[in-house]
This record gives sequence, C-alpha cells and structure tokens, in this order.
Amino acid sequence: MIRSNFRLALEPGLEGVVRLAQLHQYATDLVDGKRVLIGPALRERIALTFPRRRPEAVLDALLGKGLPSWDIVGSDGGSEVLTIVTRPEGAALSAIVRIIEQVAPEAMRRPINYEPVTGGPLPPPSRLLH
Repeated sequence: MIRSNFRLALEPGLEGVVRLAQLHQYATDLVDGKRVLIGPALRERIALTFPRRRPEAVLDALLGKGLPSWDIVGSDGGSEVLTIVTRPEGAALSAIVRIIEQVAPEAMRRPINYEPVTGGPLPPPSRLLH
C-alpha cells in the first residue's frame, strides 16, 4: 500500500459524521495498548453489518495497530461536508476509503473530493495502512 498525504472532502450525512467521529475517538483512545469504548451509533452499525463478529474485532481489523494517521475536520457555516486529513506519516487512500465504506457507506453515494497535499516530505516507507 502506498501511503500519501491528502484530504478527502465528503458528505456522509449527520449519522455518518457521528459514526466517523466515534471511530476516530475509538482509534485514539488507547489504555495500556488496548482500545476502549465504542460509541453507540458505531457499535450499532458494526453489529448490523457484521452480526456474527465482535464489534471490537471488526474495528481493530479495520483500523490496524497504533494511533490513526488521519484526523477529521468539520466545515464552517453549517455545511454537511466533512474532511479527512492525513497526518505527516500519511495513510493509504484505499484504507481510508474502506473505512468510509464500512462505517459511513452513505457518503459513497455523494461526491468525494480528493486533494493531494504536496510540498511536505514523503511519508517514510511503512507496512502500516493507516
């Protein structure tokens, strides 16, 4: 997987925004190397999509190990646009799209704007997806 720096602007709707925010919170909340609580909207979505799997197992497989290399930025002025921005270490675009597809699939029905972030150093080679 090629890690790069980019911004993705998408319109996941209110419920999708909540689930993506809960996923990011889950990904950043580590205690002794283990993730903590899953937000209720995200837990419900994962349970409906993968009824025979534990939500923690699904999310950990989706996120990989360590902290996420992306952040979520809301837009000003009441717009429904949400932007996912990679951190300097970069992320695989395919991994982020897979996350969106599983957590906020309604965003895939609307336009998504991809903007590469140039000018900074290239992320170091890594086997981590995101």
